[in-house]
Amino acid sequence: MRASAVAGIIYANANDGLLKELTTNRSMASVPFGARYRLIDFSLSNLVNAGITKVGVVTRGNYRSLMDHMSNGIYWDLDRRNGGLYILPPYITKGAKRYNGSVDAVYGAEDYILHCKSDYIVLYNSDVVANVDISEAVKAHIKKNADITFVYHNGIVPKNDGETMLLTLDENSKISAVDFSIEGNVEANFSIGITIIGRELLLKLANEAYDENLESINRDVVTGNLSKLNIFGFEHKEYVKFMNGMESYYDANMDLLNGEVRHQLLNKKRPIFTKTRDDMPTRYGTKSQVKNSLIADGCVIDGIVKNSILFRGVKVAKGAVVENCILMQEANVLENANLVNVIADKNVTISSDVVLKGTEDKKIVLKKNQSL
Repeated sequence: MRASAVAGIIYANANDGLLKELTTNRSMASVPFGARYRLIDFSLSNLVNAGITKVGVVTRGNYRSLMDHMSNGIYWDLDRRNGGLYILPPYITKGAKRYNGSVDAVYGAEDYILHCKSDYIVLYNSDVVANVDISEAVKAHIKKNADITFVYHNGIVPKNDGETMLLTLDENSKISAVDFSIEGNVEANFSIGITIIGRELLLKLANEAYDENLESINRDVVTGNLSKLNIFGFEHKEYVKFMNGMESYYDANMDLLNGEVRHQLLNKKRPIFTKTRDDMPTRYGTKSQVKNSLIADGCVIDGIVKNSILFRGVKVAKGAVVENCILMQEANVLENANLVNVIADKNVTISSDVVLKGTEDKKIVLKKNQSL
């Protein structure tokens, strides 16, 4: 399979409302994750690792920080004369509006889809954290002569966002039924937001759905064509996490403290690339204490840090305690402050002697640039 046979489309604003504490001024795709990444790094890297060199990012709003992060695509080897990275804003074609669902998003990206001339398109939500072998999924799609292939995972179904599909598959992995009525804490096969489809078929289905004022490709289009098309599943057996609330976001970050999860997500054979930032190594004071934590470069640690995720440039002063926390870039914890179960957005300042203690069930979330 030649690399140019497949192109990618990433939905940058997939389910923004489910993580509204962090998406007020940014898209889901640009939400920080894991001390140094953004969520879009996983979708971009998975596509690039499969040899896909044409990637369109469909945006709806709040995409300034996303554009700053992606730049010209150089960090993912997408700064190319032919192909490369394309930003697809909401008013990309005549008649396209600020989209309300995946049908509008694909319809608005019609010019990109026509221009890329690839045989297959990989549609990718940006709200999922996983390291997926897209190359093998595309090979399986071609081998089975599938019209559509959904990448799925078998496990406890995540909180229902209205788009998550439960899949019923036969012995050949062909999908015979889909279900959106999901009860909590059920183990089943569910789609993880990655779809492989022929380019011409995608254009046909998207245009028909747009004319009929349909909203969702999964819910409205696929279910209506289940008996007419060859729709298959491809199983991803390793770690998967959806960002469908602050609890899942917190848990996914903390899962990186588990060595097996890190091995699956940050696979050296399929590396996750991100925007690089040259900075000094993290400096640890003589009386600092750090235990079971993931700490990026450029930090200054003079206090106590336990079971936490610290992004670049975080400072923890003498006497300060940070436990079970996620502190994003340039957070500053001053002397004798005490933080437990806190999620702090970028550039947050915690004054001396301030005590903030959330619980396992309800974390304290601090907004970007907030000072306490």
